Amino acid sequence: MRFLLCTLLLTFRSGQASETSKGWSDWLSEGLALSQTGKYSAAAHAFREALAIAERSAIDERQIVELHDALAGAYAEAGQFAESESEYRRALALVEKGEGQGSLHYAVLLADIATLPTQTGNREEVIALLRRAVAVNAQNGSIRNINVIRVCLAQILRSEKRYQEEEPLLEDVLADLVRPKAADPALLAAALNNLAVLRFDQERYQESVDLQLESIRVWETALGKENPSLVAPLNCLATTYLKMARFDDADLTYRRAINICRKTLGEGHLEYAILLKNYAVVLRKLGRKREAKKIETQGREIQRAVNRRNGVGSTVSVTALRSDPPVTLEP
Repeated sequence: MRFLLCTLLLTFRSGQASETSKGWSDWLSEGLALSQTGKYSAAAHAFREALAIAERSAIDERQIVELHDALAGAYAEAGQFAESESEYRRALALVEKGEGQGSLHYAVLLADIATLPTQTGNREEVIALLRRAVAVNAQNGSIRNINVIRVCLAQILRSEKRYQEEEPLLEDVLADLVRPKAADPALLAAALNNLAVLRFDQERYQESVDLQLESIRVWETALGKENPSLVAPLNCLATTYLKMARFDDADLTYRRAINICRKTLGEGHLEYAILLKNYAVVLRKLGRKREAKKIETQGREIQRAVNRRNGVGSTVSVTALRSDPPVTLEP
C-alpha cells in the first residue's frame, strides 16, 4: 500500500504570510487557505502567482524557498509529481547554497522528495543523510521538522520492509506529540496511519484498525469529513477490513474514500486509480464480478496515464537531487 502522507504535512507546516498589503503575500495566504480545504490545483495557481511576484521583489531568499516548497507540496497533492519534484529541486538548490547539506531544512526538503512516488531504487544515501539530520539536530533543532523527517524516513524504511527500524521512529514521533503544547494534527494523523500500516504488515490487523480509526478522527476534527487528506487513511482502513474478510465494512469505507477522492482530487489522480483497483477486489468478494472488472480496468488506465505523465520509476540519490546544475534521472 502506498500513501502520500508526508506531502500532507505541507498545509500545516507553512506559516501565515507576514504582510497584509496586496502582492505575493496575499497570493500565499490564498494558496494556504485553498490547500487546507483540499483545493490543490487552485492552491498551486496561487503559489505560482506568489512566486512570480516574489522573484521580482527584494524579499528574503528563505521566503522564496518556502514558496517553492509550498508550490511543490500543492503539486504533489494534486498528483503532479514531476512538477512537484522540479519545485522541490529548486528549493533544495537554494537551501544547499545558503545553509548547506548539513542543515535541518535541507533534510526536510530531501525527505519530501524521497517520498514522492517518482522516487524508487536504492535509498541508502538518503536514509543515512536523514538519520544524521535527526541525530545532529535532536537537541537544538525544530521538534516539528525533526518529526517530519522521522515520519518520512519511516515511510521510506517501510517501503523497503525494514519494519524493525521503522517502529522506533514512529514511537518517538508519537511520544513527542503527547507533550504539552505539542498539538499537531497533521503530524499526529500521519504518524498514527504510518504505525497502522506497520501493524498491518505485521499482521496485527485489529491494532491496525484501531490506529486507522484514530488517524481518521484526528483528520476529521482538524479538516472536516470531506477533506482529501482522509483518502489515504480510509484506503488503508478499507484494505485492512478486506484482509480481515469484513467485506461489508470494506465496501462502505472504499466507497466513502472514492467519493471524497472524486469530488476533491478528481478522477485523473493516482489515489483515485489505486482506490478503484482495491475496490475491485472487494466487489469480487461480494460476487459483483462484472462491476469489478470494469472499475479495475478504469483504475489501471488512470494509473498508466499518471505514470506516463510523471515518469514514475526514477531512482533517487542525494547527488541526483541537487538542482544546480539540472540532473536527468535514470529510468
